[in-house]
Amino acid sequence: MKHKQLQQAIALYESFREKRPRKLAELTARLPAPGEIVVCMGHVEFIGYRTTHKSKIKLYKHDFAAGSRPLLCVSADGRQLLLLGGHYRWTERGIVDHDHRGREIDNAAHGRIVNPKKRTTKKT
Repeated sequence: MKHKQLQQAIALYESFREKRPRKLAELTARLPAPGEIVVCMGHVEFIGYRTTHKSKIKLYKHDFAAGSRPLLCVSADGRQLLLLGGHYRWTERGIVDHDHRGREIDNAAHGRIVNPKKRTTKKT
């Protein structure tokens, strides 16, 4: 089972980052156990993250569609943030919203780069 998950994780990484991971590490994450209390603070409107594509750092911002927003929750001790629920998937374009039936929501902002290089354009 773990081998299959590892292969899925590598494929997901490669599809978005457009390269093979340089190293793999196993991290221990403490998630709330079933029945453990978490506090829901509200819906996530957007998420920003930084990553690299072809060795260049990119900053992305994803604005969630109204019906796809996950809940922002925190563990009772305040040390772990969780995104729970919502209708979205991670793809080679990053976060992609889905409606309640699982259909992709057409959104031109999917995969939007926040810090693109400025382009010079000529007026004709």
